[in-house]
Amino acid sequence: MVHSDNFDGTFTNPLIWSDYPDPDIIRVGGDFYMASSSFTDAPGIPICHSRDLVNWKIIGYVYDCLPESNPAYSMLDGTVAYRGGSWAPSLRYHDGKFHVCFCTPAEGFFMAVSERPEGPYALTAFGTELYDPGLFFDDNGRVFVAHGANTIRITELTSDALAIKTPGKVIYETAFGTPFEGSHLHKRNGWYYLCCTCRGYNGIEVCLRSRNIYGPYEARLISADDMNYEGAGLHQGGFVDLENGETWFFMFQDRDFIGRVPVLLRVTWQDGWPLIGDHVNFWRIPVTQEKPSLPSVPVSLPGGGDEFDEQQLGLQWQWNHNPDDTRWSLSARSGLLRLTSAPAPDLLHARNTLTQKIVGPESHATTLLDFSGMAEGDIAGICIQNIPCAFLGVEIRNAEPLLVMDRNGSECAVEGLSSVGSTIQLRVTVTTNGEALFSWSFDGETFHFIGEPFVMEFTVKTFLGNKFGLFCFNRSGGGGGYADFDWFRLPEAKPSNLFHAGEWIPACRYDAERGVDTHRIEQKRPRQLLIRISDGDWVRFNQIDFGFGSTRLEARVRGPGSGGEIHFYLGDADQKRIGVLQIPAISSADGEQTLACSIISTLGIHPLEMRFFCPFGDLIRFEEFRFL
Repeated sequence: MVHSDNFDGTFTNPLIWSDYPDPDIIRVGGDFYMASSSFTDAPGIPICHSRDLVNWKIIGYVYDCLPESNPAYSMLDGTVAYRGGSWAPSLRYHDGKFHVCFCTPAEGFFMAVSERPEGPYALTAFGTELYDPGLFFDDNGRVFVAHGANTIRITELTSDALAIKTPGKVIYETAFGTPFEGSHLHKRNGWYYLCCTCRGYNGIEVCLRSRNIYGPYEARLISADDMNYEGAGLHQGGFVDLENGETWFFMFQDRDFIGRVPVLLRVTWQDGWPLIGDHVNFWRIPVTQEKPSLPSVPVSLPGGGDEFDEQQLGLQWQWNHNPDDTRWSLSARSGLLRLTSAPAPDLLHARNTLTQKIVGPESHATTLLDFSGMAEGDIAGICIQNIPCAFLGVEIRNAEPLLVMDRNGSECAVEGLSSVGSTIQLRVTVTTNGEALFSWSFDGETFHFIGEPFVMEFTVKTFLGNKFGLFCFNRSGGGGGYADFDWFRLPEAKPSNLFHAGEWIPACRYDAERGVDTHRIEQKRPRQLLIRISDGDWVRFNQIDFGFGSTRLEARVRGPGSGGEIHFYLGDADQKRIGVLQIPAISSADGEQTLACSIISTLGIHPLEMRFFCPFGDLIRFEEFRFL
């Protein structure tokens, strides 16, 4: 579990290693605000706040519940609405008010307005669809929305932004095979800029510009990089100007089971066009960059644990659909969250599943469950919420408590509980390769794993990344019992580019590189290799903690490769070489080899640079390394 602030004046993308899809960021004075999609989660459309564009916290939501006229939003009559709900919000500030517009597939376009960024917001339904809207207040008092897929239109709104004034006019059409969408509309130095995405998962970002809001527009590709995560391009965003003149571009990147994570990139301007990336290095986008020139602030993340000691839920929590407020409480038993069971055939149909976004690249969540109030057929516990989903819970079956692990509605492991007590700690561990491991403990010291690892996925069935969740339902048709959760805890976050030398360090988690490329071992799984390593290439890790001393290095490599050497240098001012790893020629692509060499004894935290020497072709495929 990591945060992007490296404590050294830099940050490492992703900006937030959690699912904040379709982000829109604005500046109001010295404050920054971000909105992102929620789909069926409630409350919906989180509003996050930052003072430095790097550290964010949730301050409120645009709405508490989705329209109750749609029974699926409240999981009534066995219906669900996964992948419905709020899509692609656009956030703007104008004339003392915050405006957030968004679409739902079923109800169409909404405008939400508030004098405070955290809300409450007043919602107005337009009764029509303005897909992927980009709201824009022009400096002449007119209000516009850019919207559409492949055919982009500009619709003019009334001056209060609460009704359509002029129907949409087509301003740009494309022949892309995948949707050209995600409009973000800006104005700068007399130019209208319309930023859009296309190509979906391996997205690219295109910028259009015109002197007239209705065009004609000229177009340029401004991002086609995957920023060290092979095959998942950065896309769907816009830019924000700072008071000091800096410009920063924000987008998201698909990180598979984690979801779609926001990224932040410095912009340079050339001939009136925004440029992103390193022009010396083929416009590759550096993973680690200097922070924006803004005041330093304490590290913060939108998510976090909860002791349930307050009389309201922490803002990190969202229900999987509109909640039934009669079936949960923070006051029925002081200091605990109570979930009252209701009939449901499986987790995906269980109302009042309380969720929060997992934080990558690896993490674990632990909760203390008191099951003494559960009734026959009740089941409660901890879960990975998505489609597919999995959980570990306690079920009352024939008046006895059983540990049950379930995958997507199919029971896969059952164990009896020998303890005479009524409390148990349940944990789910998320690995860097996208597996969820479930375990339990009576004492909080020794955890016992149960069942096989669950492989998490990201699918368009929800359009959401995987989430931790707490639940209580009854799949035998009964209900009325309850489960009490004493707390929900996550590990302390660390800088995402700080690695402990004794643990395996993925070679693709570098801060900077020249020449190398990455390759996914399995499609849409996170495990990667460095490939196409040529003579003179290098990668740099800014923070390796060697602890009290390391004298040996191990590296896991795969063929094919022509062989050569990897020289390891401390990246400090003196550029001290600490070791040389010999790489043999390997003709076969099969199997994994562990190579080793001795290094000069190294203590403390240092940058590490690997320089590749391979005069006869590609060196090797390089997976991970560690120091002992």
